[in-house]
Amino acid sequence: MYENDIFPAGPEAELPDQPKVPEMPPLPQAFRLGVLGGTFDPPHLGHSELAAEILRQELCDEIMFIPTGIPPHKDHEALTTAQQRLEMLKLLIQCNPKFSYSNIEMNRSDRESYTFDTMRMLRSIFPDQQLYFIMGMDCLHHLHTWHRATELVQLCDFIVYPRPGMRAPFYNELLGRFGDKASRKLLDSIIEAEDLPLWDISSSDLRKARRAGGDLGNYLLPAVWNYVQEKRLYID
Repeated sequence: MYENDIFPAGPEAELPDQPKVPEMPPLPQAFRLGVLGGTFDPPHLGHSELAAEILRQELCDEIMFIPTGIPPHKDHEALTTAQQRLEMLKLLIQCNPKFSYSNIEMNRSDRESYTFDTMRMLRSIFPDQQLYFIMGMDCLHHLHTWHRATELVQLCDFIVYPRPGMRAPFYNELLGRFGDKASRKLLDSIIEAEDLPLWDISSSDLRKARRAGGDLGNYLLPAVWNYVQEKRLYID
């Protein structure tokens, strides 16, 4: 059988009807929830400006601040009470409608606050949301020492922000600890430093400055600074 026996030749020839692919609306993007943990003792402008820039770059749709309960990687310096840290954080998030908070770790007073456990709980609470754990470059360098670190890398996505004077780890440094796929995932999570507010200061620095009689007004939101003064925090 020749081809012309099936499809007539010539300018008048018509091809058989082809099935049309229906136009479909784009699939909805999963809601992207960024998780920023810390002692927040006190929460300062470095925290709020970093979170605001991540939102501005459209890397997340919301930033949830989660104050730690008993942080396993911190020196056991006496922290401000959980309630006071939470009150300061509530004041901080008022500066941006896309900021939120959770006391999920503070409610676990019987054990240390491990990031893996927290992110696993959040995954069960928000099964349809894309979870990003936000951390600094310093944390990425020693991430392999964290509790169930390899499982954490598989569990969620990351946003890694630069720290002043600190380079990104090399691929080969991560490879032996996390494998190829996870190492590339972590390196791809590093965001550009351009226009990113990099505060070379920590909450512990601010506590020390306060104990020495320093004025923290340039480092804290006015409402947080007023709270610190009213409650006479960090002066004993």
